[in-house]
Amino acid sequence: MTVPYWHRSSKPQTIDVDAAVVGGGVCGLSAALHLVRRGLSVVVLERHAPGSGASTRNAGFLMRGLAENYKVAREALGETTAQHVWRWSEENLRGLQSEGVAELSTYKHTPSCLLALEQDEADKIVESASLLQADGFGVLLAESGTDSAWASGLPIVGLVNPGDATVNPAEIVALLASKLGSAVLAGQEVHTIEPANAHDGYCVVRTAGANVRARRVLVCTNAYVGSLLPKLASIVQPNRGQMLALTAEGARLDYAYYANRGHEYIRQTPNGTIVVGGCRNRFTQNEQTLDDQSTPLVQEAIEGFARMLLDRPIRVVARWAGTMGFSPDGMPLVGPVSDDDSVWFCGGFTGHGMSLAYRTSAGAVAAMLDGSDADPLAATFALGRVGALE
Repeated sequence: MTVPYWHRSSKPQTIDVDAAVVGGGVCGLSAALHLVRRGLSVVVLERHAPGSGASTRNAGFLMRGLAENYKVAREALGETTAQHVWRWSEENLRGLQSEGVAELSTYKHTPSCLLALEQDEADKIVESASLLQADGFGVLLAESGTDSAWASGLPIVGLVNPGDATVNPAEIVALLASKLGSAVLAGQEVHTIEPANAHDGYCVVRTAGANVRARRVLVCTNAYVGSLLPKLASIVQPNRGQMLALTAEGARLDYAYYANRGHEYIRQTPNGTIVVGGCRNRFTQNEQTLDDQSTPLVQEAIEGFARMLLDRPIRVVARWAGTMGFSPDGMPLVGPVSDDDSVWFCGGFTGHGMSLAYRTSAGAVAAMLDGSDADPLAATFALGRVGALE
């Protein structure tokens, strides 16, 4: 998005704070809470309403690890990093629970299940279960079940994360925002960030109606960061995720399922509605976009997956899409983007913001205030690992 000259006030108000957070999704709101608890004055600048991006457009999975299985993650990331990511995702859920997420009306303890529909993935799922157990993680291996997914006859095996949960993501955003009160400024789209070295130690964050002076700025705009910080445009790739909600008479899902190597996902809400999404991998080039409108091709593919797995007629009641920020290696990105370290970025969650954003934002705040070695997560997810910023 861009901010026209005509929308910019000739007499913007000036706001002085210790830290400014740009972006009011789960990551930005969580970061602001961590900053406030460090004793800093904070303002969150959100261009629309809190969570209006991907934070309220996802499926509401609070799951451990990643959509892909543990064996694949260990091969791609290395054994130590994979272990850390799985532990950090567990810490992420505990952190959200400490904020009161478990008391929300739509929160439900729902184990997640990585479902293999093909034999080669089934073999990796079985091996993943053994590796997880060896690394001290609680895990179950399911070879049968009684819900609609298993009754379809398609699943071969499933890896169950027993401690996971589901929730309406909009309720999480509302909860986090309520803790910050007037510190969250909605309808304030940022058009310029000027580093501190140009303003006597203060960054200046300019919106249509305000100039915010801050010692530190943390940008948490994820998929949209390239329009604000051009240095990151080639590093954080926007990817659209599409979903739909449906009813299917007699359908029951006992788990929050990821299937086909995480490319499709489906779960049932407390009122019986089923939400399902994915199929982006079948239309990769079309889905690398900031456009958050749903498209017939992907929606039809999602419907086909739902009919296949539920094995019954469905009735679609809602369709939507959201844009996520993907990093080059699928892991979040944390680090400074200005020469004087006054402006930082935290994002690039690659579809795993619900599982990692709260914990990652804590690492970003610790590293920004105390140094890069203050939290091992920030060192592992350091922005520098994907190449120098040009």
